[in-house]
Amino acid sequence: MADETSPNPRGPRPPSYDQDLNETPSSGSCHGIGARTTLVEGLASIADDIRQIAVDLGARPYTVHVVRVRWTGGEIGRGQPEIALDEPLLPIPLVGDIGQLSREMTEGGASERGDTVATGVSARYTEDDLDRFFGCVPGEEPFLEVRIDDRDGSTRRRRYTLARPPERRPTRADWRLVLRRQGADRQRDGSRRPARERQWR
Repeated sequence: MADETSPNPRGPRPPSYDQDLNETPSSGSCHGIGARTTLVEGLASIADDIRQIAVDLGARPYTVHVVRVRWTGGEIGRGQPEIALDEPLLPIPLVGDIGQLSREMTEGGASERGDTVATGVSARYTEDDLDRFFGCVPGEEPFLEVRIDDRDGSTRRRRYTLARPPERRPTRADWRLVLRRQGADRQRDGSRRPARERQWR
């Protein structure tokens, strides 16, 4: 039988039962992971690198932007709107079910209804990050904007709100967002539509 100093031909020994499997090297290690960070959370950056491959291949044509509009009058709808935040979620999430939106034709134009799901939202975002993106701030109007890339000459912007709280999925190293379609889309250049059009586009 091999002694403690002999090489182990079957690989490293498993951790002892009294070792906390949730612990990884301290923040001073080469990985820069906190002492209480789990292995799954530590793999978030690797998962993001894999997702970026799909982005680089052009397989994710829809970008998701967090937009916050600040109203100069201190409450939504009063004064002038100013863009306080317009930040994409990176790497680009996978947006599905756009084609499942229902479209209703009315005398005012076309109106889309329904929910869309965004998966692959980086697990490196924290709950505090998401609170900053989606939380209620007096005088600010938060929403999500799904934009299709310009490969077909379109920069269509669709406006959404969160239909449910963000769902962290540890085994997939991501967040899952359920987005509900809203009206009042911005125009292709990012400006607001005339008031008579806002409820339809």
